[in-house]
Amino acid sequence: MNALIYVNLDAVHPVVDGIWHRARFSHVPRPGEAITMLCGVSVVAEFDQGCQRDTHGVPRQCWDCDLVYRREHGIDPPPRHLLPR
Repeated sequence: MNALIYVNLDAVHPVVDGIWHRARFSHVPRPGEAITMLCGVSVVAEFDQGCQRDTHGVPRQCWDCDLVYRREHGIDPPPRHLLPR
């Protein structure tokens, strides 16, 4: 008997240099596979245990990925998107 594990790819948010991003995934990326975020940043996939998440500090959100996501889903951006970064 096997255990099936379902992964919601919409909930996968890669963290790059302390910033979490959004990406369009058709499958769970393999370690070493190139992935591109909605903002255009491209990196190589790497995995770690969830318990290690806090050891790298609290990630911040990529505002550029968020803006692309909001536009794609018809969600108005909050006023803070209009402020210079």
